Amino acid sequence: MEQRLVEIAPRALRDLRKLPSAARKQMLEDFSILETTTWPGPPKIKKLKGSELYRLRTGTYRSIFEDRGQTGVILRVMDRKDLERLLRGL
Repeated sequence: MEQRLVEIAPRALRDLRKLPSAARKQMLEDFSILETTTWPGPPKIKKLKGSELYRLRTGTYRSIFEDRGQTGVILRVMDRKDLERLLRGL
Protein backbone atom coordinates (compact mmCIF):
# COMPACT_ATOMS: atom_id res chain seq x y z
CA MET A 1 0.00 0.00 0.00
CA GLU A 2 1.31 3.41 -0.98
CA GLN A 3 1.95 5.94 1.79
CA ARG A 4 1.15 9.65 1.60
CA LEU A 5 2.83 12.43 3.54
CA VAL A 6 0.80 14.50 6.00
CA GLU A 7 1.97 18.03 6.81
CA ILE A 8 0.54 20.26 9.52
CA ALA A 9 0.51 23.98 8.73
CA PRO A 10 1.75 26.38 11.45
CA ARG A 11 -1.79 27.71 12.00
CA ALA A 12 -3.12 24.17 12.51
CA LEU A 13 -0.34 23.50 15.04
CA ARG A 14 -1.43 26.57 17.02
CA ASP A 15 -5.04 25.33 16.85
CA LEU A 16 -3.99 21.88 18.10
CA ARG A 17 -2.15 23.32 21.09
CA LYS A 18 -5.37 24.99 22.26
CA LEU A 19 -7.33 21.71 22.35
CA PRO A 20 -7.77 19.55 25.45
CA SER A 21 -5.10 16.83 25.53
CA ALA A 22 -7.54 13.95 24.89
CA ALA A 23 -8.98 15.69 21.81
CA ARG A 24 -5.48 16.57 20.56
CA LYS A 25 -4.37 12.94 20.91
CA GLN A 26 -7.41 11.67 19.00
CA MET A 27 -6.85 14.27 16.26
CA LEU A 28 -3.25 13.20 15.79
CA GLU A 29 -4.36 9.56 15.55
CA ASP A 30 -6.98 10.46 12.96
CA PHE A 31 -4.39 12.31 10.86
CA SER A 32 -2.91 8.89 10.10
CA ILE A 33 -6.03 8.20 8.00
CA LEU A 34 -4.70 10.77 5.53
CA GLU A 35 -1.50 8.77 5.05
CA THR A 36 -3.41 6.13 3.08
CA THR A 37 -4.40 6.45 -0.57
CA THR A 38 -7.99 5.40 0.09
CA TRP A 39 -9.89 7.50 2.61
CA PRO A 40 -13.12 6.59 4.34
CA GLY A 41 -16.13 8.44 3.02
CA PRO A 42 -18.62 10.59 4.90
CA PRO A 43 -19.06 11.19 7.75
CA LYS A 44 -15.32 10.80 8.55
CA ILE A 45 -13.93 12.66 5.50
CA LYS A 46 -15.98 14.93 3.30
CA LYS A 47 -15.16 17.36 0.49
CA LEU A 48 -16.36 20.88 1.25
CA LYS A 49 -18.87 22.20 -1.29
CA GLY A 50 -17.55 24.83 -3.67
CA SER A 51 -13.96 24.27 -2.56
CA GLU A 52 -10.94 22.07 -3.13
CA LEU A 53 -10.69 21.53 0.63
CA TYR A 54 -11.76 18.55 2.72
CA ARG A 55 -12.74 18.14 6.33
CA LEU A 56 -11.82 15.35 8.71
CA ARG A 57 -14.27 14.71 11.53
CA THR A 58 -12.94 13.84 15.00
CA GLY A 59 -15.59 13.99 17.71
CA THR A 60 -16.79 17.60 17.95
CA TYR A 61 -13.67 18.89 16.17
CA ARG A 62 -12.95 19.27 12.47
CA SER A 63 -9.67 19.45 10.58
CA ILE A 64 -9.62 21.28 7.27
CA PHE A 65 -7.07 19.89 4.83
CA GLU A 66 -5.97 20.16 1.25
CA ASP A 67 -5.09 17.20 -0.97
CA ARG A 68 -1.87 17.95 -2.86
CA GLY A 69 -1.34 14.62 -4.61
CA GLN A 70 1.08 12.67 -2.45
CA THR A 71 0.75 15.16 0.42
CA GLY A 72 -2.18 16.11 2.61
CA VAL A 73 -1.81 19.48 4.32
CA ILE A 74 -3.78 20.13 7.52
CA LEU A 75 -4.67 23.83 7.36
CA ARG A 76 -6.90 24.38 10.40
CA VAL A 77 -8.30 22.51 13.39
CA MET A 78 -11.43 23.84 15.05
CA ASP A 79 -14.63 23.07 16.87
CA ARG A 80 -17.53 22.03 14.64
CA LYS A 81 -19.57 25.12 15.56
CA ASP A 82 -16.70 27.46 14.69
CA LEU A 83 -16.27 25.76 11.31
CA GLU A 84 -19.98 26.11 10.52
CA ARG A 85 -19.80 29.81 11.40
CA LEU A 86 -16.70 30.26 9.24
CA LEU A 87 -18.25 28.49 6.23
CA ARG A 88 -21.46 30.53 6.48
CA GLY A 89 -19.34 33.69 6.29
CA LEU A 90 -17.74 32.69 2.96
